[in-house]
Amino acid sequence: MDTAINSSRRKFLVSSAGGFALGFVLPELLSISEADAAATGTQVNTWLNIGTDNSITLTVGASEMGQGSFSGLAQIMAEDLMVDFARIATVQGGPTLANPAPVGSAINTVGSSVTRRNYWPLRDAAASAREMLIQAAMARVGDAARANFSVTNGVIEHAPSGTTLTYGAVAAAAALLSAPVNAPLVPDNTFKAIGRPLRRVDIPAKVDGSAKYGIDVRLPGMVYAVIKHCPNFGGKLAATPVKPSNMIAVVPVSVAAGTGRGTETTSMVNAVAVVGSNTWDTWQAAKRLSVKWTLPPNASALNDAQFLADAQRLATNATPYVAGGANPPGTLYTVEASATDAKAALANSAKVVDATYTLPYVAHACMEVLSCTVDYVPGVKCDVYAPTQSARSVLALVVSLTGLKESQIKINTTYLGGGLGRKAETDFVSQAVQVAMAVKRPVQLFWPREEDFTRDQYRPMALIHAKVGLDVSGNVNAWTYRNVSPSILGQRGSVLGAKGDSQAYEASQDLPYAFGARLTEWVSHPSPIPVGFWRSVGASINTFGVESMIDELAAAARADPYDFRRRRITDPRWLAVLDAAAQLGNWSTPLPKGRARGIAIGTAFGSIVAQVVEISGSTSAIRINRVAVVIDCYLSVNPDSVDAQLVGGVVHGLNAALYGKQSFSQGAAQSRNFNRSRMIRPNEMPQVLTKIMPNPAVSDRSIAIGGVGELGVPTLAPALANAYFKLTGVRQRSLPFFPNATMGGL
Repeated sequence: MDTAINSSRRKFLVSSAGGFALGFVLPELLSISEADAAATGTQVNTWLNIGTDNSITLTVGASEMGQGSFSGLAQIMAEDLMVDFARIATVQGGPTLANPAPVGSAINTVGSSVTRRNYWPLRDAAASAREMLIQAAMARVGDAARANFSVTNGVIEHAPSGTTLTYGAVAAAAALLSAPVNAPLVPDNTFKAIGRPLRRVDIPAKVDGSAKYGIDVRLPGMVYAVIKHCPNFGGKLAATPVKPSNMIAVVPVSVAAGTGRGTETTSMVNAVAVVGSNTWDTWQAAKRLSVKWTLPPNASALNDAQFLADAQRLATNATPYVAGGANPPGTLYTVEASATDAKAALANSAKVVDATYTLPYVAHACMEVLSCTVDYVPGVKCDVYAPTQSARSVLALVVSLTGLKESQIKINTTYLGGGLGRKAETDFVSQAVQVAMAVKRPVQLFWPREEDFTRDQYRPMALIHAKVGLDVSGNVNAWTYRNVSPSILGQRGSVLGAKGDSQAYEASQDLPYAFGARLTEWVSHPSPIPVGFWRSVGASINTFGVESMIDELAAAARADPYDFRRRRITDPRWLAVLDAAAQLGNWSTPLPKGRARGIAIGTAFGSIVAQVVEISGSTSAIRINRVAVVIDCYLSVNPDSVDAQLVGGVVHGLNAALYGKQSFSQGAAQSRNFNRSRMIRPNEMPQVLTKIMPNPAVSDRSIAIGGVGELGVPTLAPALANAYFKLTGVRQRSLPFFPNATMGGL
């Protein structure tokens, strides 16, 4: 990461009010997929504006979906700008297709990347802005000695004369100056904002109800549209149904280019939207609407039994990747292989543990269902209001659908009532635009909960076959691991390289365990059920497989699971996190009868996380009593936000591990609402303890900062399964624990 900001890429301008506006380039947020990289450009930008009234505004291009990014970026800005965090107002930026993107531009908010990717560039930019303001003050006072000037909360003081000037007083003059190179940063030991548990700027509006989510948008003359898909994936509209008498229209909608996944191919008409004057009547009309669909010829093969049978076959028999070849689904990719042949070492092991782990498709189940509001005037404009993680992708989509110029389109990103990766997709936006183009009136389209569950882009199902050998001393001398799962990137058009889909094998490779020999593989499963990015993506699958097997090895070696891990971990940071989790989770403290603990450690998005889960109960009913979570993300900007994300991740992970499952028959999803998709209730919430490894005394740019938003999820399931084995003696190798659980009378 560059130390200095390239001044040739800056834009400086004086606002009409005579203030100071600084545009500075920040690096690209992690792209949703390798396939999107070229389309989304290489930069995301944020814009600082200081008014003559001393107002300070930070325009953020990322989406705020509850992760606290806006506040985190404001804290970073406040530190090196040397102002009180409370003085900084944050506003949502819009996207552009320009490359490189100018100030305030939004692209993709994914991969727990907003804060960690922008930390150093934002600090550099704030320090640069501060020095420009001080230079303007130096010119005003007539003293060229920088050492004679200091800043306190946006007020510049000239020590010899006692003269003080606010940032607002010199903002116009500062805007005319050239940007300094290598502006000094505030030393870590004098931080006033970074690392502090400051109150998030988005919380008050969410508490008093003034926060606007996608579903809250209201426009003059707006009508409402409710989507109704073919219940079977791959099905097409056979005939447009007759419009109900009290409705405005029934609009067939097709799969837009770039939004097709799996069975859903570009241009196929797979849904209709019922349009009416209010939400309730339109919703009920959509429910009652009788629609004829044409099912795909392979519908009978789109079922759970077939998916499992295909996975079992590919776990032992798959065609290896060929460079330059077609490599269709069913291809075997070698992710990593040691110089020593792992299969040969396995044959010479004193003891072999052979296990297969299975995980189902899982829906996102965001609390706010998908919605999008569009105000379209043919040939004139298209304003879009969407709870999206991918504003730039939305802009590109709208240009493609409407044929309008970019200057005629405005993308308004609202708050997201949960994103979890689902709102990085743009299928729902394309439908809203199509309906608006058909009715030529402002329209809000939303998906009822049943559509949300049954037409999701799910976390992929997976089958993991691990076969591992121990020597006579209980050391791991051979590790073989094969994950069979559908490809998220493949469904998005990526040409997979020799290692396959990075989203599929993440958290299964480069593990800092002392394995004598290792072979890690991934096989692309042929299921065409649409899959997508789900909180922690592949890490939620592979950490379960890896850490369950590590626990099984400990049992085979008759060793304590914590001690077994710490004796084989080769990375000091991993070891420190593991030790901290064991201490926080009271690993060595005796438990009363009927209770047990499990432990797991893993990595994702540059951070290391370990969890200790304490449970009680029996094979048929368990209670999660306590969860201890420790994270090393290298540097924490707001520890309260980190804590909140870890606790939320624990809840998300518990729901998936205990109950999360989407089943299919004839290509139709079977769980249609929360009544068939059990979630933990408030009285089932465990005590959650969190610990953040301390920030470094002096931070180092060469050490990557880790993500946080997705990190509470991956280690929960294996730690829970390991505790379950300790409690019951039964090894839970298949998730969820209770696949048939419901929400009772809900």
